Amino acid sequence: MDLIQLKIKKDNSLAKYIKIIRAFDSSLSVGAIKQKIEADDFVTGFDLEYYDVMEDLNDIDRKQEFRDMTEELCKAGAQIKVYQNGELISLEVLDNRLESINRISEQTQLDIDRESGWNQE
Repeated sequence: MDLIQLKIKKDNSLAKYIKIIRAFDSSLSVGAIKQKIEADDFVTGFDLEYYDVMEDLNDIDRKQEFRDMTEELCKAGAQIKVYQNGELISLEVLDNRLESINRISEQTQLDIDRESGWNQE
């Protein structure tokens, strides 16, 4: 498990942040998000190793959606902290990690295609 989590510093713009977070994860209630921000707790997150075949078939990239959400929160004025397995990391480290995962995934797919005979001319 490679867990990425997010904390948001409490300020007067909680409603904006809650709307952005719920667009990423609608299973979180408004009250739960507000309570977590006020308690300086992890608000949302995801497992980098999580895989859902339906998301893959529908070209949904939860990792990119999470990164887009963090960007949108920052643009809305949120002061965020990102954690990987409980350790504070920078957005640059997160971006590097996501890029590495994407490269590995692309290379793996190329290897599978080559070994299965796909894309041979």
